[in-house]
Amino acid sequence: MPSANEDGTSSRVRRVLVVSLDDPMKGGGIGGKHTHIRLLRKGLASASVNTDLVTVRETASFRMVRRYPGALRRRLLKTPDERYLSLLGDFARQLNRNLMNTDFDYDVINAQDVPSMKALGEVQSFKRVKLPTVLTLHGYHTKEMVSVGEMTEGSPQEEEMLRNESAAYHEARRIICVDSRIRDYVVVTHGVPRERTTVIPNAIDVTTFQPVGEPEVEEMRVRLRLGKNRNVLLCPRRLVPKNGVDVAIKAMEPILKEFSNALLLVAGDGPQRSRLEGMVGDLGLSDAVKLLGAVPHADVLQYFQAADLVLVPSVRSQDVEEATSLSMLEGMACGKPVVVTDIGGLRETVRHGWNGMIARQGDPEALAGMCLKLLSDRELATSIGRNAAEYVRKNHAHEPHARRVLSEYEKALEE
Repeated sequence: MPSANEDGTSSRVRRVLVVSLDDPMKGGGIGGKHTHIRLLRKGLASASVNTDLVTVRETASFRMVRRYPGALRRRLLKTPDERYLSLLGDFARQLNRNLMNTDFDYDVINAQDVPSMKALGEVQSFKRVKLPTVLTLHGYHTKEMVSVGEMTEGSPQEEEMLRNESAAYHEARRIICVDSRIRDYVVVTHGVPRERTTVIPNAIDVTTFQPVGEPEVEEMRVRLRLGKNRNVLLCPRRLVPKNGVDVAIKAMEPILKEFSNALLLVAGDGPQRSRLEGMVGDLGLSDAVKLLGAVPHADVLQYFQAADLVLVPSVRSQDVEEATSLSMLEGMACGKPVVVTDIGGLRETVRHGWNGMIARQGDPEALAGMCLKLLSDRELATSIGRNAAEYVRKNHAHEPHARRVLSEYEKALEE
């Protein structure tokens, strides 16, 4: 069966090489980008497009040859910027090596990050091949490294990363952005012609993430030892500044005044963990806030289904804003009312009071207010959850998403 574009026309694209610096199956496949890669390949397969993945897997040989010696070298470096670039270099060299062993017998390449674009340019130049390449942008690359503290704003290393980033954008034939703000960043900040970019919001597997009945919810709560009578708020977020988990924790104080049985579950890990654990203790919230650590993507479904509300309390950090959060979409697909903040792809997705609630970013009282409204009005919460699930099924299912991406591959062939 021939592959098909979004408009139903036959596509010339039959084989696609997907390239990612980091392994989408690492740690159980946690993270939006990793989920995107797995679902894209699954969706393309349903459209009769074969894909191969080149990535860096942390095998024993990789650790012995690059990670461990690299870690020893990094102990001698003076700044976090130097150490981060050194680590990035270890992965980039391994990706180059893996790409050198690739035959490049493909119609199109889909790079999933800026370092992959750089590696592809170097290897294709060496092999004297030049395939049309589409770059999918999941975020702001250099700015996000500054946001999480890996890079220092204005350092020579940050400037180097920005140069590489800009070069990658201009090298790609097409750029897929997961929200319109990222597209504006590419066009305005880096001078990429707008017509070479498009916005395709993230997608999820709606056959897995879907609503369940009350008996199943109770069963999940028993299995997870949550208690049947608690009001469960789920915050599935990596513990980094831009995700605003500290705002969700602070919001529990006013929530507990009206719902003393409320429980906040934070599913995710990251560099802020010790700070957030300290905050929970200092606020006396140890019985009401549980930091679960990293939860493999295959296991997170049961937490969505057990929850009453899903919180995505992201904040602007170093001018980085949340894109189309997969956690938000997965919660919505499960029929749960989501409370998000008024930034990035969150406000592009949620229509306040219809398929979710929007609170002012960085404001615990505002976040708590939206949660209390939903906890107090179960009819509203049920209606919003129902609308949310229907909205995601219509707009963010992974198979139609893959066909939209396939149409971008077709455009790349024509340019």
